[in-house]
Amino acid sequence: MNENGYAFSSYKEYGNYEKAVILRHDIDASIDKALEMAQLENEIGISSTYFVMLTSDHYNIFSKKNEYSLRHIINLGHKVGLHFDEAKYGFGTDLVENVNRECEILGYCIDNSVDAVSMHRPSKKTLEMNYIFGEGVSNTYSEEFFSKFKYVSDSRMHWREDIIEIIKSGKYPQIQLLTHPFWYYERNRSMKEILFEFINNACMERYNVQNENMVDLGNVIKADEILKRKDIL
Repeated sequence: MNENGYAFSSYKEYGNYEKAVILRHDIDASIDKALEMAQLENEIGISSTYFVMLTSDHYNIFSKKNEYSLRHIINLGHKVGLHFDEAKYGFGTDLVENVNRECEILGYCIDNSVDAVSMHRPSKKTLEMNYIFGEGVSNTYSEEFFSKFKYVSDSRMHWREDIIEIIKSGKYPQIQLLTHPFWYYERNRSMKEILFEFINNACMERYNVQNENMVDLGNVIKADEILKRKDIL
C-alpha cells in the first residue's frame, strides 16, 4: 500500500491524505481470529477497524476472554466498531434507534467510544437509505464510503475484483477494503477445511468452559473422550 502512495486511515481521518485506504474487518464468527490479525497488523505498522456483533450466536462480547481480546485489539492501535445485524429486529422497527443503542452498549463493554458502524448482510433498502446514525458515528455503507470510495470485499472467501491490481493502478484516491479474519491462516486452506475445523473445535471449547464451571468434570467426561468423539464426527 505505502509503496503505491496510499496511507492507512480511519473513517474520520481519510481527508488528511491524498490517497487513503480504510481497512475494515467484520467479525462474523471468531474474535480469536480477529485478535490474531490485529497482532499481525500491529507488527507491520498497520491500523484498521474491527467490527463486532452484539447479537452473534458464535460469541459473547461480554465474556471475560472476549472483552479482554477486544480491549487488546484497541491497545494494539486499532479501532472497534459495531457490526449490526438488522435482521434481528425485524420489519417496522427503528433501525437508527437500535444502532445507536447497540453503539452505547458496545462502548460500555470496550470502555471506548464507538464511531463507526458496518451492517451485517445489509438489505437493499439499507444500502439505498444512506442512514445517519448518532453524532460522529460513520456508516460504512453510506454514500460517502460506499459510493464515493472504491469498495472491495472478500465476501465468502472470494475477491470479486483483483485488489492487488486496483491498488497498483492508483486509479482510486480512496479505497474501503473489507476482509473477514475468519478466512485467513498461515497456509492456504479451503473453505470446507476452515468451516470443518471451526465447527469441530466447538466441542473442546464447550468442554473447557464447562470444566471451568464444574468441579471434577474429568471424572464424568475426560477431554480425550471429546477428542476421540471429534475424530468420529
